[in-house]
Amino acid sequence: MPRHAIIQARMTSTRLPGKVLADIGGHPMLYHVERQVLASQMIDGVIVATTGEAADDPIADHCSGRGVPCFRGSRDDVLDRYYQCAKKFKCDPVVRITSDCPMVDPGVIDAAISKFDGGTYDYVGNNIEMEGGAWRNSTCNYPQGMTVEVSTFRALEEAWERAKKPSEREHVFPYVQFNPGMFRIGNMTLEKDLSQIRCTVDHPADLEFARAVLARWGRDAAITMPDIVEITSSDPSLVGINGGTDFEEGYKRSLEEDRRAGFK
Repeated sequence: MPRHAIIQARMTSTRLPGKVLADIGGHPMLYHVERQVLASQMIDGVIVATTGEAADDPIADHCSGRGVPCFRGSRDDVLDRYYQCAKKFKCDPVVRITSDCPMVDPGVIDAAISKFDGGTYDYVGNNIEMEGGAWRNSTCNYPQGMTVEVSTFRALEEAWERAKKPSEREHVFPYVQFNPGMFRIGNMTLEKDLSQIRCTVDHPADLEFARAVLARWGRDAAITMPDIVEITSSDPSLVGINGGTDFEEGYKRSLEEDRRAGFK
């Protein structure tokens, strides 16, 4: 079966509305995400999973114009959106990418899928690490904005059936990540810590950084982590544009929603 990555995207980001179609070098950010993912040697195509709300019609129009399949589902229950999308398009494994990562390295995607294929895992990711016998959220030394997650369809389905917390529904895989007794989990780390480089786009400064790096890259071709390291090393001021933002900023907000909903 062809292997597709599912890219989640919506226009109504709370921190930077409309960012998914913000211009970077003459193309919307979603174009850059698609380009990066399609450069993977182990991905045959992409599917954009957005919401059914009118605010996200521009995303559907973008997909239609580029011939990219577009699935429309729940706005806030992203786990349900992923599950229904993966079910419709028969995605197994499920490869998750977010639309705020315009420089996600296709080599990282390949590495995650290769690790998944080479083991007996239900889930492989590079955004958690083991600490004190338990998994915790982490960049795993990757630049922020390089998150890739791969799971079996069955693991996604079990999470969809069982997950109750707002954080588990919004972020898709926390139920799998933090129930290692139920799932076989593999994680990926880098030997060198590159987490000070922030390639995700959540704030205006992040968009400024992405524009600056990709302008220096200057090619309509996939950029890689070594390319980003070279560019930022040649001009260290770039990292200062958006440095210091908490990697877990969005997830911590979801955990607060859990507490308000009565979950511990």
